[in-house]
Amino acid sequence: MPLKVSPSAHLYITLAVPAAGLNEPGTAVKGANVAIQLLRELFDASDAHRRAHGEGCTVFPSPQAPLWGIIAAALPAARVLEVGCGIGYQAACIATTAPSCRVETIEGDPMHADLAEQEFVRRGLEARVTVLRGDAETLLPKLDGPYDLVVEDAGIDYARWLRVLTRLVRPDGVLITRNLSKEGASVTLDLPTNATTIIRARPAS
Repeated sequence: MPLKVSPSAHLYITLAVPAAGLNEPGTAVKGANVAIQLLRELFDASDAHRRAHGEGCTVFPSPQAPLWGIIAAALPAARVLEVGCGIGYQAACIATTAPSCRVETIEGDPMHADLAEQEFVRRGLEARVTVLRGDAETLLPKLDGPYDLVVEDAGIDYARWLRVLTRLVRPDGVLITRNLSKEGASVTLDLPTNATTIIRARPAS
């Protein structure tokens, strides 16, 4: 049964799903054991890349990505937009968990885009995952929606671009934001009124 969402619902949630959860019973990622292992390897590779390149590296593999795949499968989503590809972990999770969807993922770093495309080929996902190369704030106004699911994971300027993200989400779709709760009421006024917004918050330290 497709996921039913409530228009105008703005969900403030704190998610902290450990990467190790990919190997546990009831995991968010469904499929063959080899696919799960490949995703775990890609998470580890992404994390190692970030640590090796130090401050300024924009690769941040999200442990929440398996949940995004669950949401994409439950909608069910035909088109997904991700802002912030890294080397492909999140997009691979979504495409693996929701095999009927196509994912477009924006990446501004040419090296990261190259690595992501290699990973998608390795997993047989290249026909369904497309890397859009360039700066998100340049590409977003040029995109044609609607998308069933939009995941913003790059930390763009919400004051300038939230309305664009809202435009790209279809009615009854889902928008997932990155720490939008810090932006204040003036920004959240631009949230979709006909879709569900999941406002991710960092766990309290």
